Amino acid sequence: MQISVLAIGPADLENLIVSTAKDYQEIDMDYVTYSLEDDVASIVKKHEQNYDVLFFAGSLPYAITKEQLNLKKRMVYIEFKGTALYRVLFQLIRESKADLLSGNLNLSIDNLQKFEIEECFDELDIQYQKLFYYEGSLLQDIDRIVEFHYELWQSKQTDIAITCVGSVYERLKELGVPASRIIPTRTSIRTALDKVLMERINLRHLQSQVATGIIQWNHTEKFVKMTEYQFQRKILDLKNIMINYGEKLQAIIKWTDHKQELKFITTRGALQFEKNHSSNEMKLLKEIYRKTEIIPRMGIGIGQTTNEAEIYAREALAKSPKDKLAFYVRDIDGIVHGPIGGDNPLSYSTRNNQPQLIAISKQANLSGSTINRILSFSNSNGESFTSTDLATGLGISIRSARRILHKLEQADLAEVTGEEQPIARGRPRQIYSLARLHRAVSNEQISQ
Repeated sequence: MQISVLAIGPADLENLIVSTAKDYQEIDMDYVTYSLEDDVASIVKKHEQNYDVLFFAGSLPYAITKEQLNLKKRMVYIEFKGTALYRVLFQLIRESKADLLSGNLNLSIDNLQKFEIEECFDELDIQYQKLFYYEGSLLQDIDRIVEFHYELWQSKQTDIAITCVGSVYERLKELGVPASRIIPTRTSIRTALDKVLMERINLRHLQSQVATGIIQWNHTEKFVKMTEYQFQRKILDLKNIMINYGEKLQAIIKWTDHKQELKFITTRGALQFEKNHSSNEMKLLKEIYRKTEIIPRMGIGIGQTTNEAEIYAREALAKSPKDKLAFYVRDIDGIVHGPIGGDNPLSYSTRNNQPQLIAISKQANLSGSTINRILSFSNSNGESFTSTDLATGLGISIRSARRILHKLEQADLAEVTGEEQPIARGRPRQIYSLARLHRAVSNEQISQ
């Protein structure tokens, strides 16, 4: 089983990383380049759903993705180790860009551990006069890292700057600062690729998980008026559809004692389910509707056993709409995805084991699952919206949406910040802001 990998990094590292990855037959890698670190998040957002693992050429693009995108995707990055400094020092000596043997060297370095740098200089028996480390977070503005090196050089405290960040290196050269760039060694790339292979093992285990789907339907008025023969033909059409589906996915099809329900059992790998996406199952629902004229509702559960998967499938089924071709999936980790096939599918957790989130739920008198659904909707649609927007996004009635927003307002977790006039005549709709709710959750995450 191959594992698909999206590598993200600067253009000048592409050949090094891709050529090293060719030694790994289990890895199918595509490489996407960026010019500025600010572009990383948009690149990941555009491509991530097509790959099993994201592979970053350094800790900075990895950290940016982790901070800006709430992904469940497996991610690996190449670590810059002190050994990568050997190459830079060798080049400096070979090209006579710095006198490393006089003991008068003054330099600034970022993105390496202090003890690794000191060990490197000690092993090479290189003496230095002053050594400045950038101790700030790489997630801080790139300008700060450039400023760190530039001000030290301009004030004549350093002779050379050494950086691990490509854009910092380019900026320093433009400013006239003598600079060298650390790039990853093949050894560190192989170490990161070995981690990808470990993710392959985890992925294989993930794909072997049991997936159970439950489909239900109601007899419409049109069905009631059918003759027995017409009705049986529709049932035969449904059975043929399910037989074809089962053969394609190697699924077991079970017709339950409930005459308006059926189950299928397969594996997560055969289901090919990824976050908010399951094309085979949407095709299945559309074919059922087209050939039988019934509107099916479906829930899928993923678990370690068939019993666990069925329990989760019924939880998902309870959330699935009765009048739309869309469905929900309840994952093994408690995450619910859906409505899949809808305009704006959400992903939220049914579990609530963070003390502050539990406190927020009690404060608003809402379940943890409801709080997580609202946050998921808000993350996709912004912090401000009307009760109608919330009702549409969560698939609930406007009355229920108003009740939820009213509870959040009473708990001082939401506030009315404006009005929206409907296109048709009617009362203005209140616009609610959930900035306070987001701040409360952010404070919880920071404190952990």
